Amino acid sequence: MSQSSQKQRVSITVDAQLLAEIDKLTENRSAAFEEALHLWRAKKIEAQLRQFYQNRAQADIAEEQDWAQFAQEQMEETLEAEGL
Repeated sequence: MSQSSQKQRVSITVDAQLLAEIDKLTENRSAAFEEALHLWRAKKIEAQLRQFYQNRAQADIAEEQDWAQFAQEQMEETLEAEGL
């Protein structure tokens, strides 16, 4: 994960038992929470992408498949023409 040189201090409220468990696993709470937030954000983005692709119209899917087939055929023709 990339480290940003610009950090912002925040205050949050966390379940005491959860915090105690986190403290047993790391000496750096801030790093643990930052990593957790990165993972949470990644899961949210993944869920949004999954929802987008699951909700596409059949016409859009068919058009994408047509373009993929066309691109594949063009690549094969190019490679064949170049003797590859």
